[in-house]
Amino acid sequence: MTIIPKIPIWLDCDPGHDDAVAILLSCFHPKFHLCGISASYGNAPPNKTAYNALSLITAMGKAKEVPVYAGAQRPWVRAAIYAPDIHGESGLDGTSLLPTPTCTLQTDKSYLDAIEEAIKAHEGELSFVSTGSMTSIATLLRERPHLKSKIRYISVMGGGINEGNRNPNNSAEFNIWIDPQAANSVLRDPLVKDKCILVPVDLTHKAIATKLVEKKVLGDGKSNLRKLFYELFLFFGHTYEDIQGFDDGPPVHDPLTLLPLLEFYGFEQPDKIAFVYRRLDLHAVEEEDSPDLGRTKIVKEYALDDETGTIVGFELNMDFFWQQVYDALDKASLSATI
Repeated sequence: MTIIPKIPIWLDCDPGHDDAVAILLSCFHPKFHLCGISASYGNAPPNKTAYNALSLITAMGKAKEVPVYAGAQRPWVRAAIYAPDIHGESGLDGTSLLPTPTCTLQTDKSYLDAIEEAIKAHEGELSFVSTGSMTSIATLLRERPHLKSKIRYISVMGGGINEGNRNPNNSAEFNIWIDPQAANSVLRDPLVKDKCILVPVDLTHKAIATKLVEKKVLGDGKSNLRKLFYELFLFFGHTYEDIQGFDDGPPVHDPLTLLPLLEFYGFEQPDKIAFVYRRLDLHAVEEEDSPDLGRTKIVKEYALDDETGTIVGFELNMDFFWQQVYDALDKASLSATI
């Protein structure tokens, strides 16, 4: 296998407080090369998530380096549903430090064209990271099936095996629930499912931004970028406590999608990441009248050495994860524009 200096990734996101941390890690972790961002509907309407993505990369000093495209604008079948109860009306409520973007959405090509170019430029090494709905990646693979063999991994924040936070039974996770048809098109595809990594709420509910984490994010209080993330964490913590009963802090879901890639590309030893996973075939409930709409059900389980079935994570070294966030904040503070 060819040794590459960095992991090329494309990030499809819907910023979103935890998406902001995923953008931070994608931009400033030394082992990732962020080829581009597509901002899709999800936590907020697509015009707001696009603005948030542009504002965040402006704040981090990456406006000239990271192209941002408009991603999926709505689900395949369902009416669009957003999450103002968790993220506020803007999608990034809670701080006054977000700057007016100094860049705009790229309009020279569609997000599908841009992703295809990035995939082809990296000769089968690029991984697609999805921290919102799966609509963008599903649309890419539906309309350009020749790319299925050229993507190395598809790492997704979504789903729940034994936990959930949406539908009448609280058995679904938001990202899958808002477009289960798109999720199934990827997770049921025999050419794709075995290289999918799913980071479900069973795992992300353990990535808690405690008061100690918030203190370390703020640091000495001199960096406005750190203040921005600190204020986002405070808002996120209040909504998660009020809406879902998380008393110790909010779960910071999305950036966990990046950690397994460090192991699978060989940049970190498995014992350091401590990523515990199962190999599962999954199916998302699509029926609108079902109280389990959006739930990810296990269809079949495989032995780990079969290399068959979606890689579904259940444990990860959270101390290591948070250290990556602190280190990224250190680097981002040096190039920040706020």
